[in-house]
Formats: sequence, structure tokens, C-alpha cells
Amino acid sequence: MKSASRPAACAAATMLAGAWVLSAIPVAHASTMAYTQEVSSAGTCAMMETATVDAFEASGYQVDSHACMPSPGGYTLVIEYTL
Repeated sequence: MKSASRPAACAAATMLAGAWVLSAIPVAHASTMAYTQEVSSAGTCAMMETATVDAFEASGYQVDSHACMPSPGGYTLVIEYTL
């Protein structure tokens, strides 16, 4: 009887662990934040991009992506990071 309950317990533990991992995925994804800054020129945006990414990483944030995007007033620095 012990041998029959042990596989059932293992299966239940595996299902619970799998459910926990799946439930954690949306939470991790939801913590992604975006920082934006309007910048007048491409050169200034590139310099700010490098300095800001370095500052975020030095502060312990994980930078997921970054770019200088053309916008009506010049450029917009966009940095996506995870807490």
C-alpha cells in the first residue's frame, strides 16, 4: 500500500510544482517596466542611451531592451527593464 501512495504523492507534488511555475510566468512578465525620455538629437540620444543603460544595470536592474526611436520632437529614448 505504501508503494501505491508514494507515486500518487510524487505526481501530486509534480503537478503543484508545475502549476507554481506556470503561475510565476505572468508575474515575472508583468514586472517589466519602461523608461522613456524625449531627446532633441540622435547623437544626444545615443549618448544618453549608453549612460542610462549603464546606470540601470549598476543599480541592479536587468535591461531587457533599449533604443532611440524617431519621434515628432526629435527622438525618444526607450529602455525596458525588469525589477
